[in-house]
Amino acid sequence: MDRRYSERIKAGFKTEIIYGDHACTGIVENISASGVNILTDELGSGIDFLPDEAVELKFQSHTGVVVILKCKIMWTTKIPPQNVRHRIGMEITDLPWDSFNLL
Repeated sequence: MDRRYSERIKAGFKTEIIYGDHACTGIVENISASGVNILTDELGSGIDFLPDEAVELKFQSHTGVVVILKCKIMWTTKIPPQNVRHRIGMEITDLPWDSFNLL
């Protein structure tokens, strides 16, 4: 059974990821009304994304609008073989609905 309630849209937006005291970059692989999937760029050691932690994403939509999403990490995995990139599934906790419609 599929746990998703909203259709995912392939995105490809470059994003800034704010996680605690860390800031890094990545790509929004796909997004829905309730969640987002991120692939980080290469990260140095010392950043481990933990489930249930808060994250903020900032990216520019195809229409040029800057979108800021507050999210909660649902799951994360490191990408082999070097394990310096992460794929992160997030739940959107505070969606700016007007901005989402502009994606």
